[in-house]
Amino acid sequence: MAPESFTLSPCTLDDVEAMISVYMNAFKNDYFSSFTFPATISPEERYRWLRERFTGTFSKPDLRNFKIVETSTGRMAAWARWGFPHEKNEVKGEGEGQDEKEEEKDFNKDEWPVGANLEVCEVKFGGLHRKREKYCKKEDTYIVYLICTDPAFQRKGLASRLLQHGIDLADREGRQTYLEATKDGHPVYLKLGFTVIDVLTMDLSKWGGKELGVSRMMMRDPKPAN
Repeated sequence: MAPESFTLSPCTLDDVEAMISVYMNAFKNDYFSSFTFPATISPEERYRWLRERFTGTFSKPDLRNFKIVETSTGRMAAWARWGFPHEKNEVKGEGEGQDEKEEEKDFNKDEWPVGANLEVCEVKFGGLHRKREKYCKKEDTYIVYLICTDPAFQRKGLASRLLQHGIDLADREGRQTYLEATKDGHPVYLKLGFTVIDVLTMDLSKWGGKELGVSRMMMRDPKPAN
């Protein structure tokens, strides 16, 4: 039997540069992202910010980064960041409200790269955060925070494989799975059993946008194990 073309495994700190590359390639043509992080942000600043953000996820025990690598070349093709169910304050263990403090940092203007459109970032990411808080119980929900596939490896089912890895855990534990979908990702997630439960939209005409920025909140109920 021929060796498997792609291998799924946890990411490590040594993968951060490859994670940045895949992320940049995956979202370079994303409409909504082009307004949150416009091309006027310097490449150096964009990489600095992403490196800091991605590195920081490895110190948060509730977060898990998983990658898919092309077996023959070792090239990262796709990766995903999952939030696993956890009790509030249990992960950090450093006083009341620690989880809330960590979340607030994500929406502090000083946490965005220099040159980011702060108004759009607040509406988009602040809005997504508030909807996530509305629909998800972190102690009982698997959350897909980010999933991206390098365009060179699209249409190979890699995003579905990354998602299925967590979905299988959620099904075994009888838990829901939540994610926020881009226009391109939406059809993939529908096929995996997710349904749209809410939609965030933003009028981007102020910055030259010709259409609304749209993100869809999607939830998947657990399915009985076969």
